[in-house]
Amino acid sequence: MAKLRICDVNDLFTLTGGGVRRYQLEKLRYLARLPDVEYHLLLPSDHAGIEVHGNARIHHVPALPLGNSGYRLMWNPLRLRSILRQIRPDIVEVGSPYQTPDWVRMAIGGLSCEVVGFWHANYPITDVGRTMANIAPWLGRLGERLSWWWARRTFGRFSATLAATQVMVDLLRDHGIDNVVQAPLGVDTQMFNPKLRDASLRAQWGAGPEDMVLCYPNRLSGEKQYRPLLEAYELLRTTTNLKPILVIAGHGPGEAEVRAMASKYPQVHYLGFVDKPRDMARILASVDAVAALCPYETFGLAAVEAMASGAAILGSAEMSIGELLATCRCGIALETLTPQSVAEGWQELMRPGRAALLGARGRAEALQRYSWKATFSRIISIYEQVIVDRRRIDSQQNARVAGLLEEDGAGRRSGSTPASGQSPVNQGEIKSSR
Repeated sequence: MAKLRICDVNDLFTLTGGGVRRYQLEKLRYLARLPDVEYHLLLPSDHAGIEVHGNARIHHVPALPLGNSGYRLMWNPLRLRSILRQIRPDIVEVGSPYQTPDWVRMAIGGLSCEVVGFWHANYPITDVGRTMANIAPWLGRLGERLSWWWARRTFGRFSATLAATQVMVDLLRDHGIDNVVQAPLGVDTQMFNPKLRDASLRAQWGAGPEDMVLCYPNRLSGEKQYRPLLEAYELLRTTTNLKPILVIAGHGPGEAEVRAMASKYPQVHYLGFVDKPRDMARILASVDAVAALCPYETFGLAAVEAMASGAAILGSAEMSIGELLATCRCGIALETLTPQSVAEGWQELMRPGRAALLGARGRAEALQRYSWKATFSRIISIYEQVIVDRRRIDSQQNARVAGLLEEDGAGRRSGSTPASGQSPVNQGEIKSSR
């Protein structure tokens, strides 16, 4: 039996963390062990090369760095074409927007291959709309509308588009991307576990058993809303007698601001980018709550890892984090993201026993709802259905053409001829449509 040959192409993968990186690496680890799957992952890199991991391959594709963002752009469509034609996949998953969907389509031209997308980033809102709104509000609205048009002509042409939450499925459908399938992500509940709680690590942060430690384990960029958190910390320090403890783990444009805050206050600890998942798991198990303030998340993997670790969530009521909080009831949902609202939610979590109660509920929900095995089993079933549907359509089209040719042959044998200027196929189509 031939192996199912799967290929992922994703410009959103970055070595400096993020949910996309975790998704791709967990997928690699899972699929590499399956005997009936051959998996290829194409990633932007600073060099060319191939890594072998069981039944999986990582293809490093030379790519241009995008400033200091940590992201790289696979700029050469001919190189993509060469790699994909060597792999000859049955199905390709495109995980990034902009030029990549078109380049993948060009690369697989002539191959018997299906293409699906995974909506990992709300780029019409976060990348385009918010950025252009900084110039002028009307420009932001225009940029967002144009970006959704682009999404329809790229992701809308895929055989299917995967989205991790129902709110994202609804959003894409509302913007004219119809063939959307929900595929929730997962979490390693053995690795992210309250049993890893480390009193010595808490002591390094100046936290005793009764203190509440809040963690921000996300990228330090504007859309992740780290600034309201820093301002909320200042507000709590100046308007209350509380001495909140804040732990920040991440990398991004806001690093200088965070370092300045950590230098100013001994209760603020900046850990930088935490590369190893096990180190991150120990941190999440040792804090009491996690801030997930981004109102644009497509899933919120860091929040689910925090839930699995037994931490309460202080999060946005918008989009996927809002859906998560409404479904799992494991934290406090903020309708607005102002320093005042964040400070009030933070203060609520500092009430004795409040964070522990919500964290225990989150752990139970993570065990029940989220697993990587369920995630990738569902994704493979989606792939298989897409391939079956395409084969059925092709079979129907081939049967229809064969029928038209047979009908034309019978007509010629009986002495009939097509009307002048009308092809046999057109004649058959007119006949079948009556």
